[in-house]
Amino acid sequence: MEFKPSQKNFLHVKVSRDTQINWKQFVTDTLLGVYEDEDKTVLVFQTEDINKTLREILDFAPQADIQETGLYPSPGPTSGYRIIYTPEIAVVSPGKDVVPGKGDLIIRADLSFGSGFHPTTSLSIVLLNEVLKERQMPRVFDLGTGSGVLALCAAKLGAQKIIAADIDWRACLEAKANVFANGYSKKILVMCGSFDAVKPKCFDLLLANLTIGTILTIGKDFPELLAPSGEMILSGFTEGQIEEVMSLFPQATLRDKRTEEGWAAIRLAL
Repeated sequence: MEFKPSQKNFLHVKVSRDTQINWKQFVTDTLLGVYEDEDKTVLVFQTEDINKTLREILDFAPQADIQETGLYPSPGPTSGYRIIYTPEIAVVSPGKDVVPGKGDLIIRADLSFGSGFHPTTSLSIVLLNEVLKERQMPRVFDLGTGSGVLALCAAKLGAQKIIAADIDWRACLEAKANVFANGYSKKILVMCGSFDAVKPKCFDLLLANLTIGTILTIGKDFPELLAPSGEMILSGFTEGQIEEVMSLFPQATLRDKRTEEGWAAIRLAL
């Protein structure tokens, strides 16, 4: 199925059935339904407050083994999809009747909203496409890479050396698989770690699609990662939090901002 990022999304949380939890007793306003998928139980929610939803799941069943989370355009099982972000960028998750076309990026996304449907992903890709059309950014750091989708987009748009980092080793395995599947192993290095695992002043462009809490905690260190005249594309926060994020970087110039469904992404130049 073919989608554009602006379509309504649903949160799918896949939980191992090994723990034998009776999900019929789980009551919350945002739960839309439950279905079975191979060896997993899949809970489908509205997306008003994803963090609150995940906390409610763990409060109800602390022993729950959450194996996959993702945003999808259907409240039922989704077998493959193609997302069009820009005329240059389309992402495909192969499945029944869905095969990659020429130039499509292949993504297998099982962790941390790496499916590509979240507005922060599409907003970041639009800004990434914008900046790489304007100027060369050969060295890129994708912090919190997840499925690796932003790093792959950067490689497709011309970046030559990309480090994609995540503190979750499962996300790193997923990103490595996606990098290999797209033939970008020579351009993209996936590493398990954070911003303090790389040398300062090394990058022309920083990509950071993170939670607002993470950005407020470590954001003050972002400028140290960039070479002179470097830029940042930041997302993962709401439109109302833009000023709070901007306050971390008094020396930066806001080059552009994009919003969708209340979410925001900004492009900053140092």
